[in-house]
Amino acid sequence: MGFLRNAWYMAAWDHEIGQGLTAKRILGEPIVMYRTGSGIAVALHDRCPHKAVPLHAGRVEGELIQCAYHGLRFDTHGVCQHNPHIKGAPNKLCVRAYPLAKRHGALWIWMGEPERANADTISDYSWFDVDGPYAVTHGYTHVEGGFGIMMDNLLDLSHAEYLHPNTVGTPGSSGSLQTSVVAGDDYVTVKRKVFDLPPSAVFRPHWSRSERIDQVSDMTWRPGANLLLDIRLSAAGDNSGEGLHFPSAHILTPETERTTHYFWAVARNFKQDDRQLTSAIKDAFQQTFTGEDKPIIEAIQRQFDIEGDVPTANFTIGDGGGVRAKRMLAGLIAGEQSVRA
Repeated sequence: MGFLRNAWYMAAWDHEIGQGLTAKRILGEPIVMYRTGSGIAVALHDRCPHKAVPLHAGRVEGELIQCAYHGLRFDTHGVCQHNPHIKGAPNKLCVRAYPLAKRHGALWIWMGEPERANADTISDYSWFDVDGPYAVTHGYTHVEGGFGIMMDNLLDLSHAEYLHPNTVGTPGSSGSLQTSVVAGDDYVTVKRKVFDLPPSAVFRPHWSRSERIDQVSDMTWRPGANLLLDIRLSAAGDNSGEGLHFPSAHILTPETERTTHYFWAVARNFKQDDRQLTSAIKDAFQQTFTGEDKPIIEAIQRQFDIEGDVPTANFTIGDGGGVRAKRMLAGLIAGEQSVRA
């Protein structure tokens, strides 16, 4: 399928990038990230244009990054500002600089045409702002699976009953399920509602209002691969709007065609000051994904490595969202490629 380049991708959590040099591959390209002495976050192509040495092997000198090999120094725009081996202006040597923006506790990178980068188009994850009204925990997992497989996994929540029966899934939920897919110009939302069921194991310790609940789970995808799951629990038959709210961010940044940077965050609207609960929710989320989803995703990738990424059958009620999102993404990628051609 390839990659959509004119889009914002999450590069790191903001606190992860300091004056040390962080190397990361994004959309197959080597990137180095760091902060200057004045605190500016920078993303450059991780290759010195002189002898192709990775810039992350060097160091930060004030507002410049210095190559480890010959001491060339580049500014935040990738322009060489110091070459100790020649006299005069050294700025004919340049390295690509990528637009970088801070939103919602994260740093976002624009991999396409710089003049088209508009930070106002970054997906809205304001529920996860550190100074917001919700308690938030977040993390990162490297996945040996392509982002398309992960999109399918996240947009098809029908798997929860079978893959996660003892965590986030509820056995028997498919019998009371209502589901639909809504698509706009730049999003696809899968809407799921289950009625009059006991809460799943992961929610049960936090719910004491009734023995049975109604649960709404809306998963929204926006290009490139930014997803938001909005879960709301209420007492069965209660339409007052009161209940528990568990939004979660699922942000996929392709590393390569077959590997993915998976950034995630979970928020809640209750017991916001309970740090022990925050830690427990983080542990439960990590264990569910790494112990249940991740092995399946990576097994599918290994199968694709052997047989090729052949089209898969769409036979279940959960397939529609992934199909429509991939179709929209493929159209956007084709549009970019036709312009470049």
